[in-house]
Amino acid sequence: MRGLANYAMRGPKQALFMAVLFASIPMLFWLSSAIIALVILRRGIDHGLKVLMWALLPAIGWAAAGQFNVLTGLLATTLLACTLRQTVSWPKTLLALVPVGGAIALSLFQLAPQQIALLSEAVMSLLVKILPEQGAKSTVDIGTQLKPLVEYGVIGMLAWFTLVSGVLSLVLARAWQSVLYNPGGFGNEFRRVILPPVASIVLLALTLGGSALSPVLTALIPIASLPLFIAGIALVHGLVNLKQLGSFWLVGMYMLLILVTQLAYPVIVLTACFDSVFDFRRRAANRIAQNGPK
Repeated sequence: MRGLANYAMRGPKQALFMAVLFASIPMLFWLSSAIIALVILRRGIDHGLKVLMWALLPAIGWAAAGQFNVLTGLLATTLLACTLRQTVSWPKTLLALVPVGGAIALSLFQLAPQQIALLSEAVMSLLVKILPEQGAKSTVDIGTQLKPLVEYGVIGMLAWFTLVSGVLSLVLARAWQSVLYNPGGFGNEFRRVILPPVASIVLLALTLGGSALSPVLTALIPIASLPLFIAGIALVHGLVNLKQLGSFWLVGMYMLLILVTQLAYPVIVLTACFDSVFDFRRRAANRIAQNGPK
């Protein structure tokens, strides 16, 4: 991976070639996004947008064929990279996930109604099967009530997956930049990521009660949870580093995320919200300064 980043940074032609090449392969478009983000972070927004313009050509071609993930992934990563470049702040960049995700959800609603309808029908058929048997009429009524929530939920999850790929591409680009020009810098800054308390509370409230306010806000539930989730991951990395616990704990966390996602994800989101108020890393650092690592 370092060799790929080093080659892309040799000059504009190399970066453009690699970005277009990987954008032409749907399964590897995240590498194209990472290269564009690296150019933005290192050389500036103008240079990155020039590379993006060329990478959009195959992305538009895939969108015409019905695959919008390349196009939305490139645009999402570019917007996040521009935010990080301008603000030099991971918390502000994470908060930018919400408007970016909302724009992605709206664009998917307009551009891919058939795909959304198919996925919604698949989810609805699964829900109808697991609904309690209260009679056919009751099941139909419940299904009718759930349909708008399911449709907006599907849109939100599609936007969530796009945002996750965008964040991972941005993280990869920042890690490349750190390895090439500032060894160790990315790890230190990521372990310090913490969201503002008010923003965290608003995001958590939207995550827990968005669908109760309006079915449309159901699309924002997974989107609003993502900044908290990433901040929670940063919290775990920070505490493990402060207490010198070793990589075993990080491996364990990621294994739990894979094996019991439905349990681990909300726990990390809630923990990140509490951390924004109580700042667990500062408290741990103060305790370690008094008593030493345990």
